[in-house]
Amino acid sequence: MRFSGNSGGSKESMRLRDKVAIVTGGAKGIGGAIVTAFAKEGASVVIPDIDFTGAKAKAKEVESLGQGAIPLHCDVSDPLRIKEMIRSTVERFGKVDILVNNAALARYSPFLETTLEDWRSTLDLDLTGYFICAQGAAKEMVRRGQGKIINIASVAAQLGIRRSCAYTACKGGIIAWTRVMAIELAPYHINVNCIAPGFILTELAKKNLSEAEIQDREKRIPVGRYGKPEDVAGTAVFLASSDSDYITGTTIFVDGGFTCAGII
Repeated sequence: MRFSGNSGGSKESMRLRDKVAIVTGGAKGIGGAIVTAFAKEGASVVIPDIDFTGAKAKAKEVESLGQGAIPLHCDVSDPLRIKEMIRSTVERFGKVDILVNNAALARYSPFLETTLEDWRSTLDLDLTGYFICAQGAAKEMVRRGQGKIINIASVAAQLGIRRSCAYTACKGGIIAWTRVMAIELAPYHINVNCIAPGFILTELAKKNLSEAEIQDREKRIPVGRYGKPEDVAGTAVFLASSDSDYITGTTIFVDGGFTCAGII
């Protein structure tokens, strides 16, 4: 039996019924929540992740919801791996309807202590990796004359957040580059949008931030709590579905009001 999604209705009510999605970094965290949400809405999902064990576990979850899944061991900054990702997707499912660029690396250090190696490795994954994946998926979408590309950015693109110069540079670049993609791909009926999450309490966040930092940020979020990965997943479903067909080149901030409060 297929899970009917949040609507509780029939298979026909699923917003992503028979769609094929690629969610990079989909083993866990925000990506994992998006994978689960897509599967519940009727999509088959390809899960490229450096954590292959996690990707396989997530693929089993997708299959338990009645949808197809492909776990892939993949470094999204490697063009050869991305070619293989697209090839595997088309071979198995025949198409690519949705791409979520989510895989990212965050290394926190003061600007004066950020090494060139850390700067380059962050840009390779968080910016160049997004470009490689988007270009590969878009070429397949152009062939079919439709598609949805969702780039996961961050409130760091809008606010000056200490100790995150490389990460912030990438996220700002993603938002700017999304606008260009949206304009150029619109004639092919491909929508390109960003989600900019605020402070989402993922395992990565817990690893990189102290408990004091987490508590301090939580106090500054107007809705009074850290975000959950599922908070981002709902927006991703909307942008991946036909509900957003007239939206392109925009960025949705999923941040509990943090950005509009103007407090950092």
